[in-house]
Amino acid sequence: AFLSVLDQTPNLEDQIPKVKSYLAQFCARAIISDLVTIGELAAPLENGNHFPLFLLCLQQVAKRKDPDWLTDLFLQSKVNMNKMLPECDQNKERMLEVLDGRGLGFLFPLMKLEKELLNQLKKDSSPQGIYKWIRDNISLKLHTDPGFVNILITSFLQFIDFKIFAQEEPTEEQLAAPTKEQLDQEKQMLQEFKPVAQKFLHDQVNLQVCALYALQVHCNTSSFPKGMLLRYFVNLYDMEIIEEESFLAWKEDITQEFPGKGKALFQLGAHNIRVF
Repeated sequence: AFLSVLDQTPNLEDQIPKVKSYLAQFCARAIISDLVTIGELAAPLENGNHFPLFLLCLQQVAKRKDPDWLTDLFLQSKVNMNKMLPECDQNKERMLEVLDGRGLGFLFPLMKLEKELLNQLKKDSSPQGIYKWIRDNISLKLHTDPGFVNILITSFLQFIDFKIFAQEEPTEEQLAAPTKEQLDQEKQMLQEFKPVAQKFLHDQVNLQVCALYALQVHCNTSSFPKGMLLRYFVNLYDMEIIEEESFLAWKEDITQEFPGKGKALFQLGAHNIRVF
């Protein structure tokens, strides 16, 4: 019945301008009553089909249920929100803008975190300051989320580059030829971040693997500056931030989700690294 109404929606809109709003209310009640799942609702609406009906449905659910309830249900659905937008809007920045505009930004609490955390590091990069900010701004249940760990490590790496090279985006030439003083500063800053990293990664092999993927992507984004990946691998191991088991798990993992794995393995293969 729902699919039948969807097919008629373009014609119905001429007679009933708010037909999508009415349909969204019906779908919201169906979701709340467990008559249909978010995934089932999303399937015929991918790639912006009947946009913004999917978002209208979520807005109606949000009016009736607690945001945490909807967030949990949405995460369980594993719906790719990016694919629910028109193709021209399918990017992270535009998605966040659209969701914020409809009061649905709470569905992706981690999306704003990377920029906010990096800004916080620039204000106060002490371990105490970082942990306090995380505790005050990030839900406890997200502290073991792979996405949070990815953002945490990415922010650390970006901040280290920012401090060492005194600019937001160092050039590939700068990253490829750091001075001895810059290398010493890089190691010292990583040492300073160690308590925070250990707080969230200790004895968590899966999260340590996520941290290594964050490093991999960071290096890939900068075209794998000579020696960077190796330096961080050695320092992370020597500082006991990442355990040997996690390095091996990263090496053997075959996921294609994160770019640069082949280049990373090729670079490391040229060196005799004891953790391998």
